[in-house]
Amino acid sequence: MGRHHMSSGEETPLPAVVPRLRPLARPPVPLPAPAGAVSRRAVFGGAAALALPWLAGCSAEASPRRDVASLAGAIASEQDLVASYEAARAADAALARRIDPVLAHHREHLAVLRRHYVPGSGDRAHEGGAIPSPRAIPLPPGGERIIAALRKAEERAALARGEDAGRCRPGLAQLMASIGACESGHAGTVRPPAPRDAPKSDSKALQTALAAEHAAVYGYGTLGARLRGGLQQAAKDAWNAHRAQRDRLSAILSVPPVPASAAYRLPVRVASARSAVQLAAALEDGLVPAYVGLAGASSPDLRHLAADGAQIAAARSARWRSAAGEPAPPAAFPGLPSGALSPRPEPGE
Repeated sequence: MGRHHMSSGEETPLPAVVPRLRPLARPPVPLPAPAGAVSRRAVFGGAAALALPWLAGCSAEASPRRDVASLAGAIASEQDLVASYEAARAADAALARRIDPVLAHHREHLAVLRRHYVPGSGDRAHEGGAIPSPRAIPLPPGGERIIAALRKAEERAALARGEDAGRCRPGLAQLMASIGACESGHAGTVRPPAPRDAPKSDSKALQTALAAEHAAVYGYGTLGARLRGGLQQAAKDAWNAHRAQRDRLSAILSVPPVPASAAYRLPVRVASARSAVQLAAALEDGLVPAYVGLAGASSPDLRHLAADGAQIAAARSARWRSAAGEPAPPAAFPGLPSGALSPRPEPGE
């Protein structure tokens, strides 16, 4: 994994989805606002609102009941995670500094999911919409063992949100993909995606994801020489994984794939091992919004692929940040536009 030599011409900036590295200090995490008022029937107006502009036309006309079971399951999952973190905090007060920001994320997730699920009268059990009472996971003794148990719970929740992304309508799938990416970042687990045969597509969002993968391949190619030992191997593994994903996305496109540029202006100047690790984290952060955008595709298999991509990038970013001694990103909804968090009102509501 050698260093790329840049051409004498102009370097190409990274795609818009790859941000410049910002200060990594963690700002306070706000608590969620109260859930909205209850209407007489299930309302999912926000699902269409979540889709990015070029995907808005892909959302099929469908009954709102289609997403009831997925929303109910996601709400139950977030309730359980909130209860589990509260139980962990009560069991070992010394963990509060580490888990309070994560607990705040789950409270935000729960508040937003509840805005999209307004059950009206009855529990809608016949639609799969009954929501059980919160249940905390069993916690072992000892702070580090508690943290390990919570990470396992985060990993299970992330996997479930990835499955939800394939089942839900395109707009709501983006919300599920973003929540799953956040949870994957909490877990810090990089897992290979389940093999799926995604259909051919000419989606602009797929091209955006491919452009971000091109940038990641280039960026990882510049940083390996600054690392040693396990970090160098981790960078090489990530470089190979991004090359494979780049080829996979290129093969899915039914139109000519966007080409890689000869060189990119990277968001971090690599001059040391620490800056190399910071660049790796920034590259992964830039992939998350690209994949959350792709989660608004009309194809369920593309939505699955997108959710997997967002989760793996978020988990890698968290691990790189940990290696640099930096906090995880503070976003509860990585890659999701802020305007996508509240459902649009339905006529008559």
